[in-house]
Amino acid sequence: MKKLAVILLTGAGFFLMGSMELKSQDMTVGTIYEKENVPYRRPVPMPHLREADVAWSKMIWRMVDLRERVNHPLYFPTEPFGPRMSLIDVLMTGISNGEIVAYTDEQFQVPRELEDVQRLLGAETTLETVIDVDTGEEIVREVEGEVRTDEVRRYLILEQWYFDRQHSRFNSRIIGICPIRVFQRRTDDGEVTDETIMSDIFWVYYPDIRDVLVRHEVFMGGNDLASLSFDDLFLQRRFSGYIYRESNVFNNRRIEDYTMGRDALIEADRIHNTIFNFEQDLWEY
Repeated sequence: MKKLAVILLTGAGFFLMGSMELKSQDMTVGTIYEKENVPYRRPVPMPHLREADVAWSKMIWRMVDLRERVNHPLYFPTEPFGPRMSLIDVLMTGISNGEIVAYTDEQFQVPRELEDVQRLLGAETTLETVIDVDTGEEIVREVEGEVRTDEVRRYLILEQWYFDRQHSRFNSRIIGICPIRVFQRRTDDGEVTDETIMSDIFWVYYPDIRDVLVRHEVFMGGNDLASLSFDDLFLQRRFSGYIYRESNVFNNRRIEDYTMGRDALIEADRIHNTIFNFEQDLWEY
């Protein structure tokens, strides 16, 4: 009987300790378990690729519109919510703490300072005319702007498509990502106009930011436990976009520079079909 009592008391003690630990954990992280899968992950190394193994290659710039439902995981939440962050907030946090280097263009040669990035996102000082309540006179004061990360509604993705003849595979790799701010122009008086402005903020070199992206999860719906990281999202190509530009003899000519409207969409489809047909023709007997 004494042995049975000791066993029961020991089991009860372990149960109470487990309950207290669960309660404490629940208060700190807001779930019944500690998430250890995504925050401590490391990116899977990309396979080594030799120049001699590449039989065909093409550079493509792809525009990703965050208004499309499939791209919502890149945009929401518009403000950080616990461990969840939008892609632009992840990038801005990495730039602020020095983990990510922002560049001025897709050549990835000239770094862009944090203050410059914040200014391009709306955090610039403006002048405002107000009435002094004591004297009744007009005074001009400076107003500090706020960083408007919620106005980043598009991304321009630079990717390289290639055929690896060593493994007989047609594949693509992302080279760089550029957030694009979409906003309405304001007059000098602060009034919003109907003119829409699209502004490139900065470029990041994708292979260098994978260590950061892999540590932040993306809400994909369904099973919360099966959440992916931003690195998984890009590697598995769980996003939608249209071809915005291709490598050409003019070096930097965009599709909209030589065609517009419906013809621009047809041209983007033509480029896409050219790449698709090249892959299919490889297996034609």
